Amino acid sequence: MQTLASCERPLPFESLLLQCDFYYYSFEFLLGRGNSWAGGTVSRFNSHTKIPSELRKARAGYRPVSGACFHCSYCFDSIAGVRQKLGSFSHTEFDIPKFRDKQHIIDRFRNGKDLFDRGGGPIHRVNKNQIELPQLLQREPERFMYMLNRSFPNAGFRDA
Repeated sequence: MQTLASCERPLPFESLLLQCDFYYYSFEFLLGRGNSWAGGTVSRFNSHTKIPSELRKARAGYRPVSGACFHCSYCFDSIAGVRQKLGSFSHTEFDIPKFRDKQHIIDRFRNGKDLFDRGGGPIHRVNKNQIELPQLLQREPERFMYMLNRSFPNAGFRDA
């Protein structure tokens, strides 16, 4: 954001869609090549601007900025965190005993398999030395080991 704020921007300002590199479980597993998560938007906002809900609806037409951020889905440090997510998100059909099973969760996170046994594209294991990691993970790898390496027998979960 600091970088964008310091840029000279043309008027009228063209809204931007920040596309995040999309990871699953840790920064080892990239969800397909070229897939991204539509993250935040950057828009000029003043009293004459449309309300935020209208801006959100228009985001598909915003100019994309690829590689602008990171999204790490299910990057939890505990089995309890995974289970809490399963119990609190809108897809109640996935909150079943099979997907809450400790060994099932560990297997999926260690091997980059889909937690819900869906088809879809593969989750690619990447060499984390060849990607740009968030700065905090670079500075404190021991603290965030679960986001860097899921190959341990417990998949890096502190409660397994």
